[in-house]
Amino acid sequence: METLNTQGIKENLLPQTQRELINQALAEVDKARDVIIITKDDYSFADLMYKEIKGWIKRLDDEEKKITKPLLEGIEAARALFREPKQKANNVKYILNQTMVSWVEVEKAKEKELQRKLEEEAKKRAEEEVIRQALEAEAAGEKEEAEAIIAEPIYVPPIKVVSEIPKSKKSHIRETWSAEGFDLMMTVQAIAEGKAPLQSVKYDMVFLNSQATDYNLTLNIPGVRSISRKTQV
Repeated sequence: METLNTQGIKENLLPQTQRELINQALAEVDKARDVIIITKDDYSFADLMYKEIKGWIKRLDDEEKKITKPLLEGIEAARALFREPKQKANNVKYILNQTMVSWVEVEKAKEKELQRKLEEEAKKRAEEEVIRQALEAEAAGEKEEAEAIIAEPIYVPPIKVVSEIPKSKKSHIRETWSAEGFDLMMTVQAIAEGKAPLQSVKYDMVFLNSQATDYNLTLNIPGVRSISRKTQV
């Protein structure tokens, strides 16, 4: 594959090559900028300048590509070299991430279930203690105190299960959210009724531009109009 180093670029930009071409193009551009059209001859002259400027743009583009094409080919070759291993690495990264996420979810469920069981056991022990105290009070002839003990709400201190899920500084699990549209008409109706913001939808400009091209001024879509822009070709 042809290569072009920095020194090669400098050599190609000597005054008698690209630099001369650029200076000539800039001179023509400066002349064309001062064109004023009053008469038919002025228009013919402007048309001639327009065609010359188009020609200069083509020549400048061709000269630019002589420099950039080999550079871009080198960049593409480098990207192609790394594309497959990077893709495989990303695939494995995704698989590992999904495996880790699944494992963490299972472990969190286990911890939640353990916490539930511990809280249930603690509540049961507290209830048994209340019953024991009430029976003792009743056995001692303190019936009112026994009733008060039974009537008092049972307090169970919160139980915190220490998580054993390892925390890695080099990998983490992040939950992200995104929106998915499933019924455009429903959203449009909601906007019309003031139940959803206008930003919920946007114009499909590819479709609308094609309609404007086909129908011009006869385009009949509420809230949309055809716009004509004329340019010299």
